[in-house]
Amino acid sequence: MIRKWKKEADRLAKRYVYPCVKGGQQILKTDAQDPMDDVINRLNAMSFGLQDLQPDYLLNQATQQYVRALNTFSYKNVKMQTAIIGLNPVENDKNLSNYLKGKAMENMKLVQNMKDDWRNKIASDLYREVTQGCSIQDISADIMKRTDMAYNHAKLIANDQTGTIISDLNTYRNKQAGAGSYIWQTMEDDRVRPAHQDLDGKQFDYDDPNGGDDGMLPGQPINCRCVATPVFD
Repeated sequence: MIRKWKKEADRLAKRYVYPCVKGGQQILKTDAQDPMDDVINRLNAMSFGLQDLQPDYLLNQATQQYVRALNTFSYKNVKMQTAIIGLNPVENDKNLSNYLKGKAMENMKLVQNMKDDWRNKIASDLYREVTQGCSIQDISADIMKRTDMAYNHAKLIANDQTGTIISDLNTYRNKQAGAGSYIWQTMEDDRVRPAHQDLDGKQFDYDDPNGGDDGMLPGQPINCRCVATPVFD
């Protein structure tokens, strides 16, 4: 998705911004009464074009599909765990439906905010670079830099949201199936943070506000890859 943003930004820059740059160093003189009026109009046109990168209805479809996929993953995972003791987890109910709707909207807003932030920073960079006489290469490199930063931020958000949503869904399904507690299980590799290494193998109540990582369940802390193994009484 974000790579498509860069592709569109490059296309718009070639159309609106590059004509303002001469020999990679100067702002072109135009027939406009004030040369900067033309530059500003071009930059505004590019910024406006970036607003429509991804229509809200497509973004809504993408986030709906995302949370549905996580819900399916959670259901299959919990079903496999509970099948051992002859239990069948809840697949869908009103609580799950409301939770998924809320998470889809939350993630849609997160992406919208990230896109707006990226677009505004791209526009700010271009205003500065064109007026300072930067080259086409500088402009292209800055678009790439901003996009890479947005991409890394998006990965962090995606990992955080994925871990949190799956943890919440698994917890709800396990509790509905009769589990009152869980065992903290790490990935047992060198990427596990020290605090979670100390929690590995320990048992906590799901409803303990002080349990786990300061009340957070496995998967809920940022970039946490740990899982909760349910304990059925």
